[in-house]
Amino acid sequence: MTSYKNKAKNIISKNLRKYRELANITQINLSIKIQKSSEYVSRIERGVMLPGVEVLYEIADILDIDPCLLISNK
Repeated sequence: MTSYKNKAKNIISKNLRKYRELANITQINLSIKIQKSSEYVSRIERGVMLPGVEVLYEIADILDIDPCLLISNK
């Protein structure tokens, strides 16, 4: 199971950074909008932790993207 978890961390990490930067939103601004610390967002983008499903949907809404894009490996 750990390998799936690591794979998910890497995919979400890469996609979150990509779409956050495309939306021209800083980690700090995103953290304020999702009411989490900037360290929380940083940990996701570094692949240290996985966010919950609710947080993924909230982030996707803020970035104005389909939530599936955050977990897609394409």
